[in-house]
Amino acid sequence: MLHKKPQQKAKSVCHISTVHPHTDVRVFYRECCSLVEDGYEVNLVIPCGSSCIKDGVKLHAIPRFKNRLLRMLFMPWVAMFAALKTKSSIYHYHDPELIFMGFVLRWIFGKKVVFDIHEFVVRQIAGKPYLPPFTRKPISICYGFLERIFTTGQALIIANEHTFTAYSQKSYLVQNYPVLKDEIVAAASTEKQTDQVPHLIYVGGVSKVRGAELSVDLAAKLAERGHDFTMQLIGPYSDEFGREMKLKIEKLNLQSKVFFSGHMDWVEAMELTSKATIGMCLLLPIPNYTTCLATKIIEYMMCGTPVLCSKFDHWRPYVEGEKTGMMADPENLEEVVEVCEKMLSDPDALKTMRKNGIEAAHAKYNWESEFNELLKCYEVLLEK
Repeated sequence: MLHKKPQQKAKSVCHISTVHPHTDVRVFYRECCSLVEDGYEVNLVIPCGSSCIKDGVKLHAIPRFKNRLLRMLFMPWVAMFAALKTKSSIYHYHDPELIFMGFVLRWIFGKKVVFDIHEFVVRQIAGKPYLPPFTRKPISICYGFLERIFTTGQALIIANEHTFTAYSQKSYLVQNYPVLKDEIVAAASTEKQTDQVPHLIYVGGVSKVRGAELSVDLAAKLAERGHDFTMQLIGPYSDEFGREMKLKIEKLNLQSKVFFSGHMDWVEAMELTSKATIGMCLLLPIPNYTTCLATKIIEYMMCGTPVLCSKFDHWRPYVEGEKTGMMADPENLEEVVEVCEKMLSDPDALKTMRKNGIEAAHAKYNWESEFNELLKCYEVLLEK
């Protein structure tokens, strides 16, 4: 009588976030969906409407606290117990406020744990507008100390090359490059109509430090100088900031030109981006932005959309080096306007930038090679 071999247990991972939306590009589309395609059983504990299965990922709904302090105090433990119920082989969390939870998972429950460091938090704290200026440095130093202590024994995934140098050799660099999805590649390869009204677009978090107010000021100057155009800012924003921008747009009489679209599905946002004339990334020069690559620059390149971005040295190789766009000082409105006008006035240059961006994204800056590094991290953990 032949005996059947016992089936090998599927590789399983549980991603955890109390901050990101369930449609977060890095967490859901890049990491979770790619892991499903690679054969992993993937759970995602995250604030969302209800538990369900989306694109093969098992979503486990937890509440979302609007109050930041309550969220930081209570949600790590709600998320942890929801994650433990999945009985996964690996627990992979994404938020700095979950480092205590990660410590408990690793040293109390004996789990294999990964901390995904999206941004250099020690430097990011210096630009937090809700923190009084005199508290930022002490809090930054304190967080750096706590991070070193409480992530002991965990694998570290680092999203930014510049940040990577600040961590140990046991870390894995998994840069936030985009997935080359077929529908986006197809949209990017479609020839743009040169006679259409120029459309400027921004995709990402919408706030003052991320250049939203500067973008509206740019629109006002372009309209004042007689340019025909539209501008769309896609991404989440606070109610208060939304009200401020609405009043500003009305005061400048830009209602027919500037549109705030709010959060949008990433694939839909990228398809819109592929049809735009210019992709904007006019972030203000706070420490975290000047030393970390804004992923939207690579996304614009992938979509074949010429880039207009802040003149930060760390971004220069991707924009001027690859000849995919132009840069301007975000603290100098006149320079931003002049650079934008220069781009709009030269369709042949825009066409070249578009071609260069697509080629660079396909050759160098895409998710495939980065995902292999994530798999390497998991393989090392599973072998232990």
